[in-house]
Amino acid sequence: MREFNLPLFMKVKPGAVKELKENLSLYFPEITGKKVLVLTTEGLLQRLDKKVTVLLSQLEEYEVVSVEASSYDYAVTAAKKTSMDGIRMIIGFGGGTALDTAKYAAFVANVPYIAVPTALSNDGVCSPVSVLFSKGNRMHAFTSKTPDGLLIDTDIIMNSPRLLLEAGVGDIISNYTALYDWELDCRLNHGQPNDFAYMLSERALNALLYSNIKSFTSQEGVKMLAQSLVLGGIAMQIAGSSRPCSGSDHLFCRALDELFDHGLPHGIAVGIGTIGAAWLQKRDYRMLIDFLKDYGIDINPKRRGITEVMFVRAWLFARDVGKDRYTILDNMEMMPRRMKEEVFKELYALMCKI
Repeated sequence: MREFNLPLFMKVKPGAVKELKENLSLYFPEITGKKVLVLTTEGLLQRLDKKVTVLLSQLEEYEVVSVEASSYDYAVTAAKKTSMDGIRMIIGFGGGTALDTAKYAAFVANVPYIAVPTALSNDGVCSPVSVLFSKGNRMHAFTSKTPDGLLIDTDIIMNSPRLLLEAGVGDIISNYTALYDWELDCRLNHGQPNDFAYMLSERALNALLYSNIKSFTSQEGVKMLAQSLVLGGIAMQIAGSSRPCSGSDHLFCRALDELFDHGLPHGIAVGIGTIGAAWLQKRDYRMLIDFLKDYGIDINPKRRGITEVMFVRAWLFARDVGKDRYTILDNMEMMPRRMKEEVFKELYALMCKI
C-alpha cells in the first residue's frame, strides 16, 4: 500500500498569515524556538512589507533568503544549508520560484514545509512536484513533497496580478483533458487507475466549472480557486504522479517552453493546450471556452503572442517531451507528419476565432 502525506492545516482567509504561530504551536510544538528558513524572491519583502512583518514576528529565530534561481542546484544548496545550519523548518513565501525551491529543499532535508503563496497561478501550491531548471537549462519535474501546512492569505492573493489568477484557472481546466488521457492510458496499456485521485481532480475542476461565482475580486471567488488548486495537488499526491492533472495539455505547454521564449505564465499556456487537447479528443471544448469567457480570460493563441508556426511546432514536439506518458497524441503517431501539421494548423485557425 502506497503512503502519502496531506497538509495538516490549510487557512484560506483574509489575514491568514496572522495564524502562523497558532498553527505551528498546535501541529509542530517541537519547532517552537528553533531556527526556521524563509525562502522568498527579491522584491516581495518590500512590496508586501506589512504582511512579511506580521509573518516574521511570529518566529523566534529565522533566516530570510531570496531565491536566486529556480534551479535544481539552488534547491539542493538550500537543502544542504538546512541540514548543516540546524534549520528545523522551511517556509516558502512567494510564487512558483520560491515555493518549488522551498518544497524540494524541505523534501531533501526531511524537514516540515509550510507554503505561503502570494499568487494562485497553478496547482503547484500543493502538488508533490517541484519544477526546476536542471541539466541543459531545461525545466524538469522533480518528486517533492506536499506542504505540511498552507496559509493562503486572500488579501495578498487579491492584490496579485490578474494574469496570474487567470493562469490558475487555466491550470485547473487541464484536469478535464488530463483525466481523459489517463483513462485512455489505463484502457489501452492496462495502467492502474486511482479512483479516489480521479474523483478529487474531477471535483477540483467541477467546483469552478459549475460555480455561480466566477470572480477574482471577491473573497469567495478567490477561496474557491485556492481550494480547487489544492484539491488538484492532493489528487496528484494520492495518485503518486501528476496524471490526474497533467496530460497532452501540459505536454503542449512543456514543448512550447522548450522551443520558444514566449513569456506566458504556465497556466495560460496550459489553458491553450487544454482547448487544443479537448478538440483532439473530440470532446466538448466549447463548454471550456464559455467558462473561460465568464472569467474574462482570453485563450486565443494569436492574441497571446503564439504564432501558427509556434503552435504547430509545439504540438508536433509535445509527444517527444513526454514519451513516458500515453495521451491522445499517441493515437496520432502513425499519421504522416504533413497530415499532423495540417491538423494542428486547422486547430490554430479554429482557436484564433475564439
